[in-house]
Amino acid sequence: MDVEAYILIGGRSTRFGSDKAFFEFEGESLTARALGIVETAFQGIHATFVAASQEQFGIKIVGLQRPVIFDLRKGFGAWSGLDAALSRSSAEWTLVMACDLPFVTREFLLRLADATEGQVDAVVPRQEDGRLQPLCALYRTEKVRPAVQEMIGKGSVPPLTSIFEHVRSTIVDAEPDVLTNVNTPADLI
Repeated sequence: MDVEAYILIGGRSTRFGSDKAFFEFEGESLTARALGIVETAFQGIHATFVAASQEQFGIKIVGLQRPVIFDLRKGFGAWSGLDAALSRSSAEWTLVMACDLPFVTREFLLRLADATEGQVDAVVPRQEDGRLQPLCALYRTEKVRPAVQEMIGKGSVPPLTSIFEHVRSTIVDAEPDVLTNVNTPADLI
C-alpha cells in the first residue's frame, strides 16, 4: 500500500491543562505512542508530525526525531491539520491520526487499510456512539485534497466529518474504546 502517515499533535489542549501531545502515558508520550502504533502497522512508513506552528512547542519539536510540518492555513482547527497533511503527502493514501487517540491498535489500522480497495476515496471509522472519527482515517490524497481546500477556501468550515459528504467514503465500525479521545488526564485512567 502506498501510504504516508501524518500524526496531528497541534491541538490547543485547553481542557487537558498542558500539551497533551507530550503527556506521558504508560511510559511514553502520547506522540511517541501514536508513532509506535503507526510504524508497527505499516512497516517502513514515512511518518510526519503536524503542529499548528513552530512556536507552539518550541524546542520539544527537536526531540521528536521525525519531520514536523505546520498548518498552512491557520485558524481552521483540525481542518488545518488535515490540509497540511494532504498538501504534503506524495503517496496515494494519507493516514491522518491524532495523537490523543492512545487506544488505537495496529490491528485496527490494518482493518482500515484493508477497506481501501475499490472505488473509495476515504476510509473512516465509526465510533461506538455512532459518530465518525475523521482524525484516524485514510484519505486518497489526490481525491480528498481538493475537497478539503475548497472547504477551507470558504473561510468558515463545518464540522470536519462533513468532508465525507463530498468524497466516496467507506465506514469501518470500531471496537469499543479503540477511538477513545483523550481530553483530560482522567480519560487515561
